Amino acid sequence: MIPTFIVYIYDPLDTAKQERAIAITDQLIRSGKAVISTQVLGEFFMATTRTRRLLLTPTEALVRMRNYLAACHVVDITRLISLEAIRGVETHHFGFWDAQIWATARLNQIEEIYTEDFASGATVEGVLFTNPFID
Repeated sequence: MIPTFIVYIYDPLDTAKQERAIAITDQLIRSGKAVISTQVLGEFFMATTRTRRLLLTPTEALVRMRNYLAACHVVDITRLISLEAIRGVETHHFGFWDAQIWATARLNQIEEIYTEDFASGATVEGVLFTNPFID
C-alpha cells in the first residue's frame, strides 16, 4: 500500500528520497501491486498544494491524482475501516489517521504499507510496515 510517501516524488529538497519514492512507486505500479486509499489521495492533494510550500499547483495535483486512480487499485474508506481505526487507536495507540491507513490495509488483506510513520519492520496484526527510505 502506498501512503503519502508519494509526496516525495514531487519534492526536490531531498533527491535521495525523491529517487527512492519514484523507484518504489514505479515498481509497484508496473507489478500491479500498487494500492492507494482515498484518504491517501486527499492527504496527497493537501501536502502538495499547501501554500507555505507549494510542490504542485492544484491543477497539477489533480492530474497526478487521476493518474494514480488509473494506475493503482483504489480502496475506499468505509464505516468498517473507521471502526477498525478506532480500535487501532485504542489497542495500539496509533494516531487516528495512521490507524485508518493500518485499518484499510488490514481489512483489505494488504500485507505491507510503505511509510515513514511506523517502526520499519514492525508487524501489527498481519500488516508489515516498511520504511522505503531505509535500506
